[in-house]
Amino acid sequence: MRLMDKQRKVVDTRRPNYAVFRRRRRIASLVLTLLAALIVAILGLYLLSGTTEETVDEPAEQVETPPAEEEPQEAATEEEPVDEEPAEEEPRGPVVPEDPTLYLTVPKLGLYGHTVRNDDSEVALDLGAVKLPDTDFPWEQKDTNTYIACHRLGWPGNESYNQCLNLPLMQQGDQIFLEDTLGRAYEYRVTEALQVTALDTWVKRPPEGKNIVSLQTCIETLGNVWTMGPNWTARYVVQAEKVS
Repeated sequence: MRLMDKQRKVVDTRRPNYAVFRRRRRIASLVLTLLAALIVAILGLYLLSGTTEETVDEPAEQVETPPAEEEPQEAATEEEPVDEEPAEEEPRGPVVPEDPTLYLTVPKLGLYGHTVRNDDSEVALDLGAVKLPDTDFPWEQKDTNTYIACHRLGWPGNESYNQCLNLPLMQQGDQIFLEDTLGRAYEYRVTEALQVTALDTWVKRPPEGKNIVSLQTCIETLGNVWTMGPNWTARYVVQAEKVS
């Protein structure tokens, strides 16, 4: 009996203890669960750490700051023109005709549009009135004396014939007209008459501050205006001042 009991005891000790087995299994399951949870936690931390690092490593997005608005510049104000006195224009000289020929009209002598050549030669004088070239033109802007000579008797068939025959009859206030080849007219009124010799060249000079025309013809002698030659040693000069 004792031997069999002893064998039972031995046998009993070898029989599995289900309670212990179940406890151990629960413990193992718990450990595995905790271990799995730990692994999941560690893995989550790792993944979170990686995401954070990537976020840190990425360059910060550059935020474009809008350029500062430039202050609007004040519109340039136009400077008001300073009232300046206009510069005095230099007086322009008169237009000079290419052809210096003049035309003479003396109503008192019956002369209308007679040609006046700028030539003091005998040939030109035999054709008609001449302006002495060393004297002035009427368009000049200075004191002038347009000095014109003409025959008293002259030559038939042209303007010199009896051209200035009655020059001694002209009186103060009588009209004399000149016209240039540009159509400009110059009017004069007789102011005085002179008797001079051929040596009195001063008579060709312009009076100070005046613009005149002089008509000259020959007379026999000083004081003798109606004897018609043959000496013709003196000069009769009628001068007229420009009025327009």
